[in-house]
Parts: sequence; C-alpha cells; structure tokens
Amino acid sequence: MTIIATMLSGVVACSKADTPTNSTQNSDTPQVAEKVDSVGSEDADTVTSASTDGTTSASIVPENLVDTYKPKGFTDGDKKKVLFVVADPRKYSVNYDLANTAMEYFEENGVEVELRDLYDMEFDPVVSREEFYYAKDGTGQASEEIKKEQEFVSQADHIIFVYPNWHDTPTAIVKGYMERVFAKQFAYRDTDSGLEGLLKDKSIYTIMNAGFLGGGRGYIGDGVGIDDEAWDEYMKAFKVMDDDTAGFWGLENKGRFVNDRTPSNNSENYKEEITELRQDLKNELKEVFLK
Repeated sequence: MTIIATMLSGVVACSKADTPTNSTQNSDTPQVAEKVDSVGSEDADTVTSASTDGTTSASIVPENLVDTYKPKGFTDGDKKKVLFVVADPRKYSVNYDLANTAMEYFEENGVEVELRDLYDMEFDPVVSREEFYYAKDGTGQASEEIKKEQEFVSQADHIIFVYPNWHDTPTAIVKGYMERVFAKQFAYRDTDSGLEGLLKDKSIYTIMNAGFLGGGRGYIGDGVGIDDEAWDEYMKAFKVMDDDTAGFWGLENKGRFVNDRTPSNNSENYKEEITELRQDLKNELKEVFLK
C-alpha cells in the first residue's frame, strides 16, 4: 500500500497548468454536450456556454451518435466467454460507449459476452455484517445473489471491469462486487505456504474513461506526447494494483485500456473522433485477446 500511495501521490502532484484545454481532470468534469439526461435539464456553462448533462455534468456522447448494444449472454457451448462488469449509470456516457464497443467487438469475433450492469442490478456493494464471515473468512454459505455472480465468474475465461475514473481506484460499486463475489474459498484460500488463488486459467482486464492522466490512450507506453512521464506513472501504479488483485485470485492481469483523450463535445469532428476512439479500443482488444 505504501508503494501504491507513493506512486499515486507523485503523479497527482504534477502541474495542472500544462493540462490541455480539451482534456478534463476527471471523467465527470463538465463538457459541451448535445445530449441532455431525460431526468435532468439543459444547463448553460457560464464559462464555455456549454450544454451539459444537467444531472451529473458528465462526459457524454451526443444523442445522434449514441451506439447501444445488448450482448447475447453465455451459453453452454465451448466458445470463449467474457464477463463484463460495468459500473456507470449513464447509458450514453463515453465510458459506457467503450463498454458497448467492446462487447459488440467480442461477439463479432465469436466470443460470448455476459453483461452484469451493476446499477441496473441495483447491486449492493456493502459487505453486510451477516455476510462478513463468508466473504472474508470463507465460513457459511453464499447468498443466492452472490452464487449467481460466482457462476458467471466460473464460466468466464476473462473478466472485464468497466468504470469511470473517479478517484484512481475501482468505483465503490465495483469494489463492493469484488469484495462480495470474489470471496474466500471461492477466489482464494489458505494453504500451508500462504494464500492460493483459485481462479486459474482466467484473466482480468479494465476499461476506464479518465480525465487528465497525462493525455494518453491505452496502457503503459501509450502516451501521445503531452505528458508521457505522468501517463506512464499512472499506468504503472494501476498495474501494481491490478497485478496484486490478479495474484490474489490466481488469475492473469491482462492490463487496461484507459482513455484520457475524450473528444471535446463541441468538436466539429466529434463523429470522426469518437469513431477513432472506438477503433483504438478494438485494436487493443484484438492485440490483447484475439491474436
């Protein structure tokens, strides 16, 4: 934890003065948008005259460019299977757009996809007092809710977590899913030589839409010349945490796709830029999973 904290604190301290004007400090910073949440209201930004999501002021895709996708789910067949654990209440956000792009791409390439949308499920991230000893000590039985999620995990070859960058760690609902579903005696156990991960022959991967982390897109080494040093520091810090989680559960960490170059919502070339972002993600997934 000390190593992670040191790495993160160092990059957080980098100067904000050099931040590009079309980048954001986190994925929920107000940006120009043509799409307004149906439960919100149009809100004019007094500085940029930007139309934003009046409810959350999030990075969102203009309505005419929103591309939704519903995966077909797992079958009993022997095709490779990818479990998507998605945590974003906005179906029209750039972050959810990345999830839709990835799910469709996998199914187009013969891979089965199961979606667990944590907000749609109203998943409770809190390890309750009653559940604590099962989750952390491996005693007792899992609830029917958790058994269902564990069945999906057991079937999956790859588990992909998709969430926005709010505080440089998994969002609370994702962390709660990890804590409750990847319980002791299911994901790991004690042995005479220490903890043993039980989810062998599987992998985890993360897709995350971010604000300004150096201006890159992809993973370690994928800076674009804005602040590549800061970018790689962040990506290496994420790798430390992801490697530790993967090792704990006995599976492989396949890395991340982090987008730090969200199209400016008032861009005249938004369609081309969001198409490029989608294609960059597909290229990365092909390299990581389908070669």
